[in-house]
Amino acid sequence: MKEGKEGKSPGFTLVELLITVAIFVITTVALIGLYVSVAAMNESSRNLTRAMADARAVLEQIRNASGGGLAAVTGTNWTTWAANNGLTSLENESVTVTYVNPAADPLDVTVRVDWDERGRARWKAVNTLVTRR
Repeated sequence: MKEGKEGKSPGFTLVELLITVAIFVITTVALIGLYVSVAAMNESSRNLTRAMADARAVLEQIRNASGGGLAAVTGTNWTTWAANNGLTSLENESVTVTYVNPAADPLDVTVRVDWDERGRARWKAVNTLVTRR
């Protein structure tokens, strides 16, 4: 800022104003980029939490079904069960249950949840052992 001379009023020069505006624009663009990145991470975290909740719901139902024997577990179509019980809230979500050896006791169960997120395929799998209750 220049000091006022006789006949001139004090104020900022054009160069000082341009530098101030440039700093403001750069800062604003960086903050917008940060906001977009945080929003994407928040969505990803929310989707992962939802997928894990869906896998836990299927595992809980498998545990309940094991009271009727392990044949009741392996004889159930868990993909259909998940779809019929509202476990498809994520984009293109599917739940798959697989067994290492369907005749084994304890039964080695893997529940896999697949979904799409921002055009990319994502998945999470949970593995456990189930025995007759």
